Amino acid sequence: MTTASTMPWWKEPTRGQWASFSAAWIGWVMDAFDFTVFLLVMKQIAEEFGASYTSTAGSIALTLLMRLVGGVVAGWAADRWGRKLPLMISVVWFAVCDGLIAFAPSFTWVLVLRTLFGFGMGAEWTSGATLAMENWPARSRGIASGILQGSWAIGYLLAGVAAGLVVPVYGWRALFIIAAIPAVLAFPIRYFVPESPEWEAGQKAGPDKKPDVSWREILTTPGVLRRLVWGSLAMAAGFGGYYALTGNYSVMLLKNLGQDMSGVSWHVALFNLGMLTGAVACGYVAMKKGVTLAVAVPALLMVLVAPLYVGVAPQVLAIGAFAAGMFGAGYSGVTPLLLTSLFPARLRARCVGIVYHVGAVPAAFVPMGIAWLAESGIVSLPIGMGIVCALCQLAMAAMIVFAPKDAGAAEPASTADAALAH
Repeated sequence: MTTASTMPWWKEPTRGQWASFSAAWIGWVMDAFDFTVFLLVMKQIAEEFGASYTSTAGSIALTLLMRLVGGVVAGWAADRWGRKLPLMISVVWFAVCDGLIAFAPSFTWVLVLRTLFGFGMGAEWTSGATLAMENWPARSRGIASGILQGSWAIGYLLAGVAAGLVVPVYGWRALFIIAAIPAVLAFPIRYFVPESPEWEAGQKAGPDKKPDVSWREILTTPGVLRRLVWGSLAMAAGFGGYYALTGNYSVMLLKNLGQDMSGVSWHVALFNLGMLTGAVACGYVAMKKGVTLAVAVPALLMVLVAPLYVGVAPQVLAIGAFAAGMFGAGYSGVTPLLLTSLFPARLRARCVGIVYHVGAVPAAFVPMGIAWLAESGIVSLPIGMGIVCALCQLAMAAMIVFAPKDAGAAEPASTADAALAH
């Protein structure tokens, strides 16, 4: 007789649970595609509009700052009206905003549209990750977390492939027309994806149990404020490392290492294959051995890999790209599991949205800061990327190793209420 504890993990989820997970997974793939196409053509956009590389990198900061607003608003909406509605709205929002960049008459319009894009980007992750983790069986949420977050790598990989094929023939604007396609994802979400059972259970409970709680109650619930602060700092270090690696990568490859768009596409693909591999592996390790090992070890290994990634030895640049994706970004596979396990269901979406996107705020200035250092002649672009990445990885490892006792215990999201009493 096969029981839930003995059957393979992929056979345990129901059709509805697979539908919820797939919606979040595909949404994050499309979100990643729409975000990273800009990173891949920053050089071309800067040249067409006469903007500096610091200015184009600065648009990343605007996107990520608005992402915080989107994450908080979507978290509030998801706790009040359910996870599906903000997920649908966010997908349409970010796809339309990015698609309109194809028709931008000036760099100012690019900045405005990328800033608005950030709102939908933040909203999609908050609602999608919460929906996926709450619907998924508790036993295998670790590996599901890795697969979910690893979908970002697939979106980035597809963006790299598209850039290599489209830009040399049709120019950079054609990429953003393709970026509008994800808007159609809202229709299957509406009709085939079930609502979160944990959210629905909260709606059926008594008035004091419903998820429509005040911000004051969130901040005064035992343990929540401490987790918000710790989680935000940990995410800041993780995001800082990731954007140090990716924010100026295409510019570095084109300008400093003599690559063409085909070379950019190839190395971006290797980076994201590494990230996808690392995300699933780290999610599995978190499920079996805990979050500390799954995050700290790859972060420390990335410090050693950073020189290879930035071209200190050009003959092994491809190895550096894959290894950087695996060690420098792969531990993000733990993120959905870690963050959703920190907070109780009735306030989870808001708290997850806050932690994830507040952490992105300081990291938002990392690409612009690295570009400014290079254009000011203080350090070269590759050296700046390597140094900042290494510092952020060390900070990330320290945050996880010295985390609060009950943070990152990889408990199922459904048991987070009990953990708050520890």
